[in-house]
Amino acid sequence: MLKKISLTVAAIVLILLAGAVAVPLFFKKEIDAKLKSTINNNVKAKVDFTDFDLSLLSSFPNLGIKINNLTIVGIDSFAKDTLANVKQLQLNVNLLSVIKGETYQVKSIDLSEPIIYAKVLKSGQANWDIMKKDSSSTSADTAKTTFKAALQKYAIEKGNITYDDAALNFFMELKNVNHTGKGDFTQDLFTLKTQSDIEKLTVKYGGIPYLNQVTLDADLPLDIDMKKMKFTFSENKIQLNELILSVVGYLAMPNASDMVMDLKFDAKQSELKNFLSLIPAIYASNFKDMQATGKFAMNGTAKGTYNENSLPAFDVNLSIENGKIKYPSLPSAINNIQVKSNINNPDGVIDHTVVNVPAFHLEFGAVPVDGRLLLKNPTTDPFVDMALKGKLDLKQLTSIFPMKDMTLTGILDADVQAAGRKSSIDKGQYDAFKASGQMIANNFTYAGKNVPMPVNVPSAKMNFSPKNITLSNLIAKVGKSDFSANGSVNNYLSYFFKKNQALQGDFNLSASLIDVNELMGPKAASKNEAAKKPDSKLSVFEVPGNIDFKVAAKADRVLYDNYDITNAKGALLVKNKTITFKDMGMNMLGGEVNMNGFYATTDPKKPKVDVNFGIEKMDIQKAFGAFNTVKLLAPVAKFTKGTFSTNLKFNSDLDQNMMPVYSSINAEGLANIIQAVVDGFQPLEKLASALSSDKFKKLELNNVMTKFKIKDGRLNVSPFDIKKDGIVMNVQGSNGLDQTMAYDLALNVPRAMLGAKANETANAMIAKLNSKAGTNVALSENIKVNAVLGGTILKPTIGLKYGAGDAKATAKNAVNAVIAEKKAELQTKAQAKIDTVKAKATEKVKDAIADKLNGLFKRKN
Repeated sequence: MLKKISLTVAAIVLILLAGAVAVPLFFKKEIDAKLKSTINNNVKAKVDFTDFDLSLLSSFPNLGIKINNLTIVGIDSFAKDTLANVKQLQLNVNLLSVIKGETYQVKSIDLSEPIIYAKVLKSGQANWDIMKKDSSSTSADTAKTTFKAALQKYAIEKGNITYDDAALNFFMELKNVNHTGKGDFTQDLFTLKTQSDIEKLTVKYGGIPYLNQVTLDADLPLDIDMKKMKFTFSENKIQLNELILSVVGYLAMPNASDMVMDLKFDAKQSELKNFLSLIPAIYASNFKDMQATGKFAMNGTAKGTYNENSLPAFDVNLSIENGKIKYPSLPSAINNIQVKSNINNPDGVIDHTVVNVPAFHLEFGAVPVDGRLLLKNPTTDPFVDMALKGKLDLKQLTSIFPMKDMTLTGILDADVQAAGRKSSIDKGQYDAFKASGQMIANNFTYAGKNVPMPVNVPSAKMNFSPKNITLSNLIAKVGKSDFSANGSVNNYLSYFFKKNQALQGDFNLSASLIDVNELMGPKAASKNEAAKKPDSKLSVFEVPGNIDFKVAAKADRVLYDNYDITNAKGALLVKNKTITFKDMGMNMLGGEVNMNGFYATTDPKKPKVDVNFGIEKMDIQKAFGAFNTVKLLAPVAKFTKGTFSTNLKFNSDLDQNMMPVYSSINAEGLANIIQAVVDGFQPLEKLASALSSDKFKKLELNNVMTKFKIKDGRLNVSPFDIKKDGIVMNVQGSNGLDQTMAYDLALNVPRAMLGAKANETANAMIAKLNSKAGTNVALSENIKVNAVLGGTILKPTIGLKYGAGDAKATAKNAVNAVIAEKKAELQTKAQAKIDTVKAKATEKVKDAIADKLNGLFKRKN
């Protein structure tokens, strides 16, 4: 009997297991169709997933639906934004609702490793508003429908959630979120128990980070009224780093646009150290070792309606009494910390917000620092009343805070006050805005293992007035570079109060050395790496867009890229992300350079330069070694020793290493080769071989003028003449970045250079012609030869007008051409001689006839 029972039970278990495996297979096709139909009919977005699985064993008594690699991408304004990317979404559905073919009742939802990006545009449009509007929908009461929410549990595992609201200028980022919620959503009244664990929480409002990568751990039960959409906070605990808060009150959403609240919060613990944990720099460094004493209090309220047009009234208080901060390993401390502050808004109107810090005081060791701050009417006509006074020995900071491998010294002495309204600045009524005081720095030093380059400021002084901040006696050294400066910032109050206002300033700057390579270049990881890579690449220097500075600059020496520049002076205008050079003069590469133009980073990914250069007596070899553009477009300079001058208009895009994008170069100018010798240049050696003359292997140039233009990656040279030892050579053409050449050479060559044999043949032929014609014509001393220079710089080709490159044939053809020319001359002279003989004979006949007639007439008489 027992055996039969065991067999029966085993059979039932097997049947149930088989059914658990088979049931999902029966309904997979149907569920797939309903899932896709629901998505297509209800969602305005691109929804995709790789596949989905059904399971009954792991979710019994519910049917588990696992959707893998789910993505939701917006359309229209959000076409480039991914709303959700979920590794796995699991829905546990009531099995009977599936079997009966009724509306599915979702019991629980689990999100595994979701990445959610919720975005609101300035217009208020949200990327999660993706549900289609049902044009056929009526105003029927949804409570009377057969659908009821069956959700009892939801969870998020290892999630990353971002909320970016441009309309409210609010940003929240949650990294590595683990969250669970349990409650019976089928009931109108129930308690939802939530537990949240967030590794890094960041909250910003108006660009100000109120929480920055804070760890959150919260147990937050909520009493929920689904009909009123009201959420009441029960006894709870919210821990932010080491600070523990509690919240009481309620939050309700009576309609789609409003959020009504009445909340109170306070800090359950009143230790200063817990509050300091919210300061990232302190919490990240030796927080456990830090000793902090004193009373800390924080509380606040928020009451009213939150929507697009209003905020709730709020009031926040923070105070510290008799605070002290000290690290046991260091000798000194921050003592006697006293702070009282209040942020109050009585009615939700932002302009009625008042920030008031009537006084704060602390002592770095025994040195006091005092201040106050009052801010009112932040949106209409901001009013500020502030003061700061203190003398700080920076070296003492290193005895208060742990600063490993760092040197910090110097005295900062500040005593400044400001009080007044923004409208006074806008109207130029500076007398109505009180601003005064000064800040002085002496013997400031900042250096260390993690500091790119040491900074030293022996002295600096700033004086404040309503109109400007005057800078005087600034002496500084950054790395190898040293500076001294004075000047003024002329509109600092307008810059502070107005949006999109550029900070204006006028400065005089001088230096004995400015090492731009060190200031701009990346820091080598080690000395060995620096030795291996002596030519560190530069990176783009992005010119600030919010300043308008005029700088009269002078530097004895400037190191930039491979250039060693001396006696640099001129004016710099820094404005609209552009540096404009005005009458900037300098000595470099053995010559003098004057430049006017600009460097612009309006598009930081595509910097531009546009400069007019005036260059006098620059060394050609040094220019070749320094300028990559010369190497690529004027390779003849490698074989040329001498000096040149030029006026050059140059513009180009720059790459991310601050080098010209050669295909974008546009330039033109007039060059004067003052004195130079070209020797060893392959194209000239090829020409010398073709003409059987070594005279062309080495060219001496003196005061050779030529116009040139660079465009589309080619150097185009206008016609110019080279004269040497009786040779006149006219040159014109182009060469390119690909090293190809296309030059036309017109030469007037002395006949003596063609060789003795060629000249003997030519003289014999001329003598024969002279003999026949009875003339005495001599050969010209010069012969015209046209040559085409092609190929590449390293593999040039020569084409001559009278044939191939064979020297004898070339000389022979050249002589034949001259003889042909002289033959025509001989024929002309011979014919002229015959005509002269005939004319003389005719005259003789005429004279003879005249004589005969004259004699006849005489006899008759």
